[in-house]
Amino acid sequence: MNICVVGAGAIGGWVAAKLAFAGRNVTALTSRGPVDHIELKEGGETRTAELKRFDGPADLLIVAVKGTSLASAAQSARAFIGPDTLIVPMLNGVPWWFVEGMQLKSVDSDGSVSRALPFEQILGCVVHASCSRLGGTVLVNHAEKLIIGEPAGGETSERLARLFGVLEEAGLKPDITGNVRRAIWYKLWGNATINPLSALTRATCDKILADAECRAWMLEGMAELAAVGAVVGCPISESGEDRMAVTARLGAFKTSMLQDVESGRPIELEALVGAPREIARANGIATPALDRLYGVTKLMAESLGLG
Repeated sequence: MNICVVGAGAIGGWVAAKLAFAGRNVTALTSRGPVDHIELKEGGETRTAELKRFDGPADLLIVAVKGTSLASAAQSARAFIGPDTLIVPMLNGVPWWFVEGMQLKSVDSDGSVSRALPFEQILGCVVHASCSRLGGTVLVNHAEKLIIGEPAGGETSERLARLFGVLEEAGLKPDITGNVRRAIWYKLWGNATINPLSALTRATCDKILADAECRAWMLEGMAELAAVGAVVGCPISESGEDRMAVTARLGAFKTSMLQDVESGRPIELEALVGAPREIARANGIATPALDRLYGVTKLMAESLGLG
């Protein structure tokens, strides 16, 4: 199987290396071109995955980039997409294909992503893992699972079973769901408020959760996200306080958005907050807490040149 991973950062590098260790032909693309190897440190062991270059199309295309790089990554992937290529986006926040019949301009402003990455070839994926990249080394901090599913729903399909086998053989712990959109929204529900707040305050999550004002703002935003989820087939049954308790158990960690700010990289505000607001507007749902959070975070990013 020929596999192309677009984006060889923390998550993309981890996935590419694991697939290569499993004996797959893997090409990994960065904005500077293909990479020949990836050093992976996991469980105290460091190994080097040798990657291979091949001409397209690929059997499997994995898109693992920041939302701010998605449009350019989609164009880079074109040469590797054939009519039978399975496309698996591994992204933060709301993907461009999330609402059937609706172009989410916050994450796909001109429709170029939708044209480059056809919906009918996509399988949904939610990444529950924490990785970081230092130089040429990818460090796996915690790898729980990859939730995969058909975008239109349904427990399984032949192509989904095939993807499950590939990921399982590589030790990437796949888990099939009959509602991958709900899995995407559930992760967003937990991340969409604490990420921007961490970028604004420069605080780790334990400090944010210990602050009464931050908690109140988060709970308002989470209630709004739950209301939006209810009308798009992604209901949330858990309370915001219960979800915060889960986050609190992770301790003093930095969100991906805080790490981006500290590194001077563009932040994924549109995928995490802009897209939910766009969906809310389309369904007549007011989101004052999310609006305030979006506005001040966007201004901060513009002031720091991270827009």
